[in-house]
Amino acid sequence: MQFNSLVRPLLSARLVLTTRQTAPDATTHCAGLHITAAVNDDGGLPKSATPEKPKRPVNTYIRFVQSIRSSLASTNPKASPTDISKLAAVKWQTLDQSTKTKLEEEYKREQAVWLQKNAKYLSQLTDAQKQEMKLERQQKQEEKAKREQKRMMKELGRPKRPMNGYLRFCAHNKPKQGLTLEENKMQMKNLGLQWKRLSDADRERYTREAEEDMKRYHGEMKEWEDKMLASDNMEAVRKKNVLLPPSPAAAAKGSPSTAAGKSKKSAPARP
Repeated sequence: MQFNSLVRPLLSARLVLTTRQTAPDATTHCAGLHITAAVNDDGGLPKSATPEKPKRPVNTYIRFVQSIRSSLASTNPKASPTDISKLAAVKWQTLDQSTKTKLEEEYKREQAVWLQKNAKYLSQLTDAQKQEMKLERQQKQEEKAKREQKRMMKELGRPKRPMNGYLRFCAHNKPKQGLTLEENKMQMKNLGLQWKRLSDADRERYTREAEEDMKRYHGEMKEWEDKMLASDNMEAVRKKNVLLPPSPAAAAKGSPSTAAGKSKKSAPARP
């Protein structure tokens, strides 16, 4: 009762009490009193928040492109972002040296300020935060490499791997489109149940079609990889299909001079 009597005068004000920490929030509602407290994921005391990383200034060319991009877009409304970038590159080539020098000086001033802020930022990071940032950078690099590999394969015309029997069944019996994530999960779950209830004959039909497609795919892949090897695109070919030269150690092991040396070394010494 005492607590409710204290809370009632605050109902109209809807006060929000928030701690100063920037850790994840845990919110409690009690008779109109909204209290926000910063706690750890495990419910313990708040951890030290990661400091805000200073933004690196853009270089001279990007600075120039950003300053004229809106005017180029308004002058060329039908141009794509790629076309706008090409037009900006032409403008940059004809830009007078004094304007370039001014942009370069602005960049150097901002770069000097950023170096100081970034040094302070790095000094405030804990070892755990540095390790986490390192892992994030590695993950981004791996994702970028995968995207580049996928783009390269598409440009080189690599054959597309066919679907297996179950996926062929799902594609044939998936009538609804434009579903939400949860609705799509439910639809896939129902398809999985339908697949299990199929007779052996019906399931065999999808499996047989998938096997025929897979045989065709293997033939197309062999032709494509031979074409890639002939055109010096070895990085696009699966490693197991590339005949690598023998290692220096293996080559030396099989050479006549090495074999002769071994026979001399292993021969028993004369008394």
